[in-house]
Amino acid sequence: MCFYVKAQATMQELQDRFEAEPLETEGYEPQDKVNGFAMPYLPVITQEDPDKIQLFRWGLIPNWASPEKASELAKMTLNAKSETLYEKPSFKGSVQQRCLVLVSGFYEWRHQGATKIPYYIHLNDTPLFALGGLYSHWQNRQTGTQIPTFTIITTPANELMEYIHNTKKRMPFVVNPALEKEWIRPNLKRNEMTQFMHPLEQQLMASEVIGAS
Repeated sequence: MCFYVKAQATMQELQDRFEAEPLETEGYEPQDKVNGFAMPYLPVITQEDPDKIQLFRWGLIPNWASPEKASELAKMTLNAKSETLYEKPSFKGSVQQRCLVLVSGFYEWRHQGATKIPYYIHLNDTPLFALGGLYSHWQNRQTGTQIPTFTIITTPANELMEYIHNTKKRMPFVVNPALEKEWIRPNLKRNEMTQFMHPLEQQLMASEVIGAS
């Protein structure tokens, strides 16, 4: 799965790398380790606005969610399995609302006996890349407040991530940098989405142990 990411780039660096204009900057601070369960706001590029960088809250809230259940539900939707996007009620309404989640890397733990060994994973050739996600503009029916939210899609692990994430054997859907614009192309069909959502080739990735816990 993917619950911790590194979002260390400045807005200017994101703008230069992804060729998109920041729509908002208030509330964004580069961070070395971002915890998804804190429901932080992270920079994304959406299918609706492919030339803009926006801040969306991690933890997708579907349109039908009640205000009473929204926060609880968001903590259960940090990730979405690629294999069941069209079946799960939380996600099937957002399959045509795809986004790029802009990160520097992500963290995962290898289980070795009673020890959990943390790894930092990133790409070899670029300091910034995108994770594939879905998004939703959820509106609180009691207050009228609208909250933009997202989830990170996960896929089966490649060889590198099988070794690191050796319990679940999953990994975030890392979008090949050459195909980022294709992922947010409007009207992507189901079979085209399925072709996209596969593990990134491990030779494009790098990892390092950052300590034991």
